[in-house]
Amino acid sequence: MLSQLEEIKETLFKYFETRIDLFKIETRDKIERAVVMGIYAAILLGIGLTILILLVILLGTLLNEWLDSDYLGFVILLGVFILKLAIIIIWKETWIKLIRKIIVRFVSVKEE
Repeated sequence: MLSQLEEIKETLFKYFETRIDLFKIETRDKIERAVVMGIYAAILLGIGLTILILLVILLGTLLNEWLDSDYLGFVILLGVFILKLAIIIIWKETWIKLIRKIIVRFVSVKEE
C-alpha cells in the first residue's frame, strides 16, 4: 500500500514537472514569436519611413520646379502635413478605436 502511494506520488510529480516544462516551452514560443514579429515590424517601418521621406523630398522638389520657386513646394507639403496632424489630433478617439480593431484582428488571425 505504501509503495503504491509512493509510486502515485512520483507519477504526480513527474506529471506536474512535465506540465511545467510544457508551459515554459509554450510561453517561450509565444515570446519568441512576439519578438520576431516586433523586429520584422520595426524593419518594415524603417524601410517604409525611409521611402516615405524620400518621396516627400522628391515631391517637394518637383513642386518647386513646377512653381518656379526655391521653397514654395516644401511649404505646401508642410501645410498638408500640418493639416493631416490637426485632423488626426481632432479625431483622436476614432483613430485609437480603429487601430485597436486592426491590432485585435491581426493578433486573432496570427493565433489561428
